[in-house]
Amino acid sequence: MARRRLAQPILAAVLACVAGCSLAVDVADIDRGCASNEKICGAGSGHCVAIDDPAYGCTHDHCEPCPLTNAIPGCNGETCVVLACLFGFDCPNDEVGCPVNILSEPENCGACGVVCAAGETCRNGQCVAK
Repeated sequence: MARRRLAQPILAAVLACVAGCSLAVDVADIDRGCASNEKICGAGSGHCVAIDDPAYGCTHDHCEPCPLTNAIPGCNGETCVVLACLFGFDCPNDEVGCPVNILSEPENCGACGVVCAAGETCRNGQCVAK
């Protein structure tokens, strides 16, 4: 009888430890219910977004938007790419975006590589006399 009284508290302690240990699992790397093609982004509690949403970057590990200027970004694998240039910009470069203003730059007037002649300037994408 004494053994049974001693065994019950020990068994209860073992069960409590097992239950407590199973609750102490580190879930920091689990995307809190996001689908396999999603990641958690956002301050505070965050929310699930597509891994390949350029507004949240193209990698599983980061949530910063694609840093492409004057461009509509997209994802090609884990790389940000230019899908299209915004109006008035061209000469796409996947590292920076669309850096050239084709409406006003005489070296790229109206399109990349179109150079205005000497004595001309670029206005609204057309080479015109100064």
